[in-house]
Amino acid sequence: MPTFESDTCSWLHYRDTFEALIINSTALSNVQKFHYLIASLKNEAKDLIGTFQITNKNFLVAWQLVTQRYKNKRLIATMHAKHLCQMPKVRKGDASSLRQLIYHVSSHMNALQALSSNVPAQDLMLNHLMLATIDPETQREWELITASRTDTPTTAELVTFLESRCRALELLQTTQPLKIVPATSRPSHSTGSKVSKPSYSNVATHLQCSLCNGSHRLINVTNFSECKLSNASIMASNQDFASNACNHLQGTTRVQNKRAASVTIDIILCCI
Repeated sequence: MPTFESDTCSWLHYRDTFEALIINSTALSNVQKFHYLIASLKNEAKDLIGTFQITNKNFLVAWQLVTQRYKNKRLIATMHAKHLCQMPKVRKGDASSLRQLIYHVSSHMNALQALSSNVPAQDLMLNHLMLATIDPETQREWELITASRTDTPTTAELVTFLESRCRALELLQTTQPLKIVPATSRPSHSTGSKVSKPSYSNVATHLQCSLCNGSHRLINVTNFSECKLSNASIMASNQDFASNACNHLQGTTRVQNKRAASVTIDIILCCI
């Protein structure tokens, strides 16, 4: 006795077997057939006729109700395509899992061929993959549009629907208010960040000659005979004079460095 557990993909197999063994049997009464029907159904299908009383007339009503519920050619084809898109995993070096994959593909392909669908298997698989990708609202709208059809929509029809949906969404986007992005304000001179510049002091620097303590720089001395050298300065070591003169070389320009170097030589010669 075949059993049906409310699986859409196994409906055709169950229906053909039950009709051959039970429905077409002249040796069984409708009451007996009703008992066989109840015993063969599981889950939702059994609940569908669970409230029916077992009578001769009710058997025909119950069988017709179950047939109308699961005789959905488009749904059956879609479910087979879904299973073809979800292949079982094959373990490396495992013959049983490889055999299971072969049986999985063969059984669903044979079931699709038995349906004699108006669309090829590749269209059914592409439709399933595309519908599984789009958002639920678009998918729901597609199913509502095609629910009353007895044939299965092709992939070209689904693409046409998605194209019209895309154009409608593009037109809806044009009616949305534009988002005005505020321009970046430039920093004002009063509040904006200011680039720090080196400050220069206008205070006059005190000039003093290191030889005669006069109000001039050592580098500006042109005639050392005019510089009144003290005895302490004359008796100073050459190292002190050279170090003092070299200090004046720091912070001067290239031209001034040449002049300062000449002055330093004169100082050293004066101290010998």
